[in-house]
Amino acid sequence: MDITVEYKPTFPVAVVSLKPKENFIAQNGSMLSMSKELEVETTSSAIGGKGGILRGLGRMLGGESFFNNIFTARLGSGEVLLAPTLAGDIVLHHLQEDALIVQAGSWLGSGPNIGLETKWGGMKSFLGGEGLFMLRLTGDGPVLFSAFGAIHCLEVKDRFILDTGHIVAFEQSLDFKVKRVGGWFSTFFSGEGLVCEFQGRGRLWFQSRNPNEFGRLIGPDLPERRN
Repeated sequence: MDITVEYKPTFPVAVVSLKPKENFIAQNGSMLSMSKELEVETTSSAIGGKGGILRGLGRMLGGESFFNNIFTARLGSGEVLLAPTLAGDIVLHHLQEDALIVQAGSWLGSGPNIGLETKWGGMKSFLGGEGLFMLRLTGDGPVLFSAFGAIHCLEVKDRFILDTGHIVAFEQSLDFKVKRVGGWFSTFFSGEGLVCEFQGRGRLWFQSRNPNEFGRLIGPDLPERRN
């Protein structure tokens, strides 16, 4: 298996080249094109393990699709091109028997030896405005995750504060807590009220744009949705 990311950083495309019998699991709706040598199967099963429909429901609550697509090179070598919905960068990360926590909606795809499970974020995730679930990826193999805007990778060595809407992924060695900046007036009127304070040592990836704030900006100008 060979993976490259082209056209970085604004409108990237992940090119996944598969040898005979190899497969790759991708987020539903992320495919741009695929070779005729590949076959695609849509499944609600857990990635890299068991879980079936219940695990699929957990991923849906985490911001991921209920279904995933498995691309398999059954008729010979071929490639599949993948891209995220939002305009932003893609990171190719290689897990090596460790764990990565990915924010809901950022996971784009991964190799067959990567397990993906819904990780309950608790009240701190809910208060952070990023949904009730995060995704925990484990195993050994390639992982693709995306963002809105550019992605910055930082090596946290002790303590780091980040706006909740900019989190993309972080290594499991990091812990975090949600806290307010200033008083309640700042929380509700400044747009800078809630942040995540990361502690420990590990890598943290964050995006340069906030999709929630972007939605609030353009929302009033969008036409009403008709049934």
